Amino acid sequence: MNHRQQITLAIMLAASMVFAGCAKKNVVNADGSNKPIVHAGQQMPSTNGVAGANNMDAVRPSTNVIYFAFNSSAIDAAGRAVLDAHAAWLRNHPTMAITIEGNCDQRGSREYNLALGQERANAVRGHLTAQGIASSRVDTVSFGEERPACTGTGEACWAQNRHADIVTR
Repeated sequence: MNHRQQITLAIMLAASMVFAGCAKKNVVNADGSNKPIVHAGQQMPSTNGVAGANNMDAVRPSTNVIYFAFNSSAIDAAGRAVLDAHAAWLRNHPTMAITIEGNCDQRGSREYNLALGQERANAVRGHLTAQGIASSRVDTVSFGEERPACTGTGEACWAQNRHADIVTR
């Protein structure tokens, strides 16, 4: 598949998600729980110290965000540490599935950012599958620049928008 076809596919995927009403508020997960979806800037809920909590939930990673450098889909050491923790958690929860949402800052064209967001989501997926997580449990989607974590300008804000979110489904 050439670059132009990849961009076209990414645009069609993003458009279909928008038209399908992809914004989820409450989800019943594969394990029957109704855990909230967590997006950029938020931390995954913890059940540490909660009476009756499943002990395996206590090791759930505290963050679901992997950040990227400008114009890059390379995962740095901090991102690998986050992903290794998620891989361990997913191995302990074999019925859980995730969606990886790739995001970009607002620099670059819409098409370019959709393609880069998809590359970032695919890089995260590749790391998790290399850690033994079945690819059938990991979906990817790119939102490009459409869902910024920070709406300001400048490098500090743009850096917050260059990320991939791991969302349980």
